[in-house]
Amino acid sequence: MRRNFPPCRCAQCGDSIPESRLCADAIAPAAPPARRVAPPSDPYRPFIIGERVFDVRSGQWGAFMGWQQGHIFLRPLTGGVEWDTEPRWISTTEQ
Repeated sequence: MRRNFPPCRCAQCGDSIPESRLCADAIAPAAPPARRVAPPSDPYRPFIIGERVFDVRSGQWGAFMGWQQGHIFLRPLTGGVEWDTEPRWISTTEQ
C-alpha cells in the first residue's frame, strides 16, 4: 500500500514505504498473561481514589482510580497506563 511518504534514505532498508518494517510489539507490547489463581474469598471494595490495592489476577499492586460500568480501574503505583479488572479480583494483601 502506498501512502505518499517520501522514499526512505537509510542504508538498512532502502524501502519506499517507511512504516512497512515497523514491528507491532515495539508500538504496543502484549499484555502480560493472566495468572491462574482463584479470586479472594472476601474481595475488597475500594472507595478512596489513590488507595493501594492488589489485583490478584494480574499479580500487581495498583492505585485505585475509580469505577466504571462495573469494572475497577487501577494505575501502577509508579505511574503508567491504567488497567481495569473485575471487583472480585481485588484484595488488600498480596496472594
